[in-house]
Amino acid sequence: MPAEFRLYSWMKFSKLLFETPSQAYDTCIGILGGGGKTALLHTLGDELAKYHAKVILSSLTKSGVSATHKVHFYPEFEVEENQPALLENNPLYIMGAVEHAEKLLGLSETELRSLDHASDLIIFECDGARKKPFKAHQPFDPMIPDFASHAIIVVGADAVGAKVDGKLVHRPELFRELWEVNANYELEPAFIAKVLTSKYGYLQKVPSGVEVAYFVNKADHFPQEALKLAQAIARVSNSSIYQGSLEAGFLNQVH
Repeated sequence: MPAEFRLYSWMKFSKLLFETPSQAYDTCIGILGGGGKTALLHTLGDELAKYHAKVILSSLTKSGVSATHKVHFYPEFEVEENQPALLENNPLYIMGAVEHAEKLLGLSETELRSLDHASDLIIFECDGARKKPFKAHQPFDPMIPDFASHAIIVVGADAVGAKVDGKLVHRPELFRELWEVNANYELEPAFIAKVLTSKYGYLQKVPSGVEVAYFVNKADHFPQEALKLAQAIARVSNSSIYQGSLEAGFLNQVH
């Protein structure tokens, strides 16, 4: 196998943002939305840790306990003499504290910035969606910080055709109020794309100057819906747009 192929065959979901692994050095990547954020966080961490020595994973919001990487906590990292040993874990997963057996608390923006300074690159979740593919944002939801370089907006393909009744939309009452629809409204690709790309929707949480990519997940289970949604986003955005499946391990760019 050619050396070049061996190098880039590891690159899969990191191609959402980078053509080569070296481009990820000194970046700060936020993941926003629903339908696969946590899985993408850990997948990207594993991919990029093959090329960079100090990859840190974290979150600005609550997150479920991960079976992928052992969690460490920020107070431990704050002690400077602990850092060399902690950074031998690559990727290093750091959260704020334990809320209860199945839920971890995220970091403050100030704490995240300190991790950014200590890493070769950092990847973090920005918001929660209660494991649903689509959501409405509250003003108090964290923003992608202005020191971030990239943002990946994730949406599940199962949002296509869903009703705004709470089964597949996080905060359905707020969503209906913000977008003037009722509980029986079925989400169409063009409408979902509008919310994802609007400054009144998902982009309200992304500062100008942060490079954005979109990822439609669950294309293994909803192939037609994923493609139609990715194409709808491509019609209204100049950002990079991909559809694929974290579970099945594939990614395709849509133009």
